[in-house]
Amino acid sequence: MNQTADQKLLLHQSLERLFGTMNEEQLENILKVTSILEFEAGQYLFQQGEKGHSFYIVLSGRFRAMQRTENGIYILGDISAGEPIGEFSLFTQEPHSASVVALRRSSILQLEDDDYKTLVQQFPSFANSITKFIIERMRRNSHQTRMDAAPKNIAVVNLQPANDVSAYTGAIQQELQNMGFGISIYDDSSHTGENDHSTFDAMEKQPGLNFLVCDMKNAEWARQCIAYCDLVIVATDFNADADLYDIEKALHLYSDNVMNKKIYLLLLHQGITTLPSNTRRWFQERVTDLHLHLRKNNAADTRRFCRIVTHQAIGLVLGGGGARGFAHVGAAKALIEQGIEVDFIGGTSAGAVYGAGLSLLDFDFEKVAVMCRLAADSKLTSNDLTLPIVSLMSGKKIRRFLATMFADYYLEDLWVDTYCVSTNFSNASLKIHDRGLIQLQVAASMAIPGVFPPVIINKHLHIDGGVIDNLPVEVMYKKPVRHIIAVSLSAEETAMVDLHEVPSSWELFWSKVTGTTTHQLPGISSILVNSITINSRHRRENSRSNVSMFLELDMKEFKFLDWANWQQLIEKGYSQTKQKLAETQSELQFWK
Repeated sequence: MNQTADQKLLLHQSLERLFGTMNEEQLENILKVTSILEFEAGQYLFQQGEKGHSFYIVLSGRFRAMQRTENGIYILGDISAGEPIGEFSLFTQEPHSASVVALRRSSILQLEDDDYKTLVQQFPSFANSITKFIIERMRRNSHQTRMDAAPKNIAVVNLQPANDVSAYTGAIQQELQNMGFGISIYDDSSHTGENDHSTFDAMEKQPGLNFLVCDMKNAEWARQCIAYCDLVIVATDFNADADLYDIEKALHLYSDNVMNKKIYLLLLHQGITTLPSNTRRWFQERVTDLHLHLRKNNAADTRRFCRIVTHQAIGLVLGGGGARGFAHVGAAKALIEQGIEVDFIGGTSAGAVYGAGLSLLDFDFEKVAVMCRLAADSKLTSNDLTLPIVSLMSGKKIRRFLATMFADYYLEDLWVDTYCVSTNFSNASLKIHDRGLIQLQVAASMAIPGVFPPVIINKHLHIDGGVIDNLPVEVMYKKPVRHIIAVSLSAEETAMVDLHEVPSSWELFWSKVTGTTTHQLPGISSILVNSITINSRHRRENSRSNVSMFLELDMKEFKFLDWANWQQLIEKGYSQTKQKLAETQSELQFWK
């Protein structure tokens, strides 16, 4: 078929994204056997259950893959320029497992079954590239690690247009340019007429990112921005009125339908250094995918925002380990010193404590050291025994420490997006805590069954997250991260025992009193702790190959309740992480 010069250029660029450099002969052969199809927003490429007979490559625009299930519609992800669609059905001859719909005006290259075979015969490398892409997509899907394509068109809805946000936008634009992204900014002056798509069509040909700035002054321009964008950023002064604004109502931003775009709430702060409070008021009438705090003239916040919107973010996941959790602080310090900035942080049990603590204190390691000393001096598991009806310990000392450490702050108040996990004992499922009173959510994450009493949240009993997932990497997959760093703390080894049966409790007690102990058996706390993490060890091993960096720190010499050695634990976490970073192959040093 005849191609316009623009279509041919677009085709060449899109194919090279997928297959690498192509010569003119390869391109001409593809043009002879393909068709370019145009789609309007809301138009389906194919429906779930239909038999596939074509292979597609997105040239421009954006598509969304959705799957109907018994529980409703599940969004699998978005597909942007240069990515294939329908390859599984083409190769397997099975019906499509999902529906694909255009999110905005889009164009797509179609290869029929026989034409694909013809191209493969002429260019074997064509099939090789597709095979590699499919294998990678299957591997990522099986571990829930496939993330949406990074947004190209970003609509910025300014809730208070009278406010001067130039300091924020100028810093963001400069940082994105430093990262190598071209930036084009459009506002209502770019609007040439109602239902005029020329401006948006021109955007598709622009390299880099397009920011579409809109407010209530031009509602029609705002509606077109929302229809055409990949991501919506609702920007507001943090201290402003949190009620819904007219533009949010007019655009129906929070309506539940399949064409909804992801929405990030950007909370702008006037350069304050103290932690914000009552962030939750912004969520009462809004349904958003993510919220971001951005301080004026704060370079770290600006870099974090830019990494997140371009899907270049870094997530840090910290595992459980009792007192050995102090090592997480040393590991984080070594990472920061190497220039690895953390954009999301999550953890279980001890990882929840120190992850939330690092975020609360904005990675100020002098303040973090004070927090660690407080934890050590509190001797959280000493002199806390209670009648062993629900647990061996009352948990009062831990609750007192958490209240002192986190006061009345909520997870959503933290500068860095932070989560922890617990096990919902009431329905035997993993509970992700990313909002709510920090001290309560963290207490739930570290409520070791049998050692500490369960924590009640919304009438549900919660126990230690390590029962299901002691290293919650899979939760991080759902964030817009490119790299995940997982820190796992090895437990002390339990030696084999030369006994035919375990002595009675009275025999063990008497041997301790008389000092005639001839065998070493783990205490009840060690047995309980190691027992609850057995189930999650297999999950942890599966995570090794699905993160950018897996740091397993050797802490075997330290006991689970060894609070006195907090400084040695921090130092050992620091030195081991520093050594592992130095030993990482140069091609895997993503931070450089």
